[in-house]
Amino acid sequence: MKNGEKMKKSMLIILLLAVLMSGVAAVSWSGYVATNTNSWQISRQSSNLSMDISGYVEGTVSPVERQGRVLSPYASYTRTVQSNGAALLESAAALQGLYSSEDQIMMKSQVFEFGYIWDKPAGTDVWTAEFYSNWPVTINYSRSLDYIGKNINNREFISNGEDNIGANFLYNLKLTKEQNWNLSAGRLNATILATNDSILQAELFENKEIDYRLESHSTGIADLKFTQSGAQYSTETGDYILAAQGEERYSGDYNIVRHIRMRSNFSREKEDDEWLPCCSSGWAEMSHRDKVGHSADSVFDCTCFEAEKKR
Repeated sequence: MKNGEKMKKSMLIILLLAVLMSGVAAVSWSGYVATNTNSWQISRQSSNLSMDISGYVEGTVSPVERQGRVLSPYASYTRTVQSNGAALLESAAALQGLYSSEDQIMMKSQVFEFGYIWDKPAGTDVWTAEFYSNWPVTINYSRSLDYIGKNINNREFISNGEDNIGANFLYNLKLTKEQNWNLSAGRLNATILATNDSILQAELFENKEIDYRLESHSTGIADLKFTQSGAQYSTETGDYILAAQGEERYSGDYNIVRHIRMRSNFSREKEDDEWLPCCSSGWAEMSHRDKVGHSADSVFDCTCFEAEKKR
């Protein structure tokens, strides 16, 4: 019983690394913090790769006769690309009509450092766990679509970390689209403060960006959504607190132009004290000539300015 109680009161911090063998060598890592009452987790997957794909389709979706049977015509398209929390998904399904599309996708991802550190200062019951990684990824995607016919449905969704943008065009007799998506992600830091009983605070700092552009003519239903999350994690809901969100619906004949840019940039590097140039170098780094009229103390308290004025 005592051993069981001891295990229950211990906070669990885990970093898991997995190497996934497929067409290319992929790596994934997962961070996990568990207490007696709640938990927090994160996972990322990436690989060292680059790709450039382009395509063009133009034609008529029309019935096909096969062995005395007439097959119902349709055209379908799906695309899924994802790496290190950045992902794009798109699909289209069209019935009889005129159909043309052109697309290009470029992607590059790399795997560098990752890991975690944890600390519990003496005299406190608060643990600090920090997970970090530097797995940069960029995804650039452009696509044009032009259709007129009986019906077409087109769905798109892009996400980068906890941010996402989606658009669904449904039951369109005519649909034209020009879209450009640019996604990038870099360094990530997650900091969790917790006791053995509960997580007190969790924050996720990630350098990332979504640049989304859309121009469309829709003759059916158009559902448009976006969500941007902040760095603060809610232990009650298990999600990150929203910074902004929007939802729109249009039913009818519409020209829609949309541009959304989401960007998060966190840096832990200390900025240079440019307003204290005499303190930017140490006493040991100064030449003998520069030391004349000064002392080590005057360099660090910046009174060397007064000495310069008197010289």
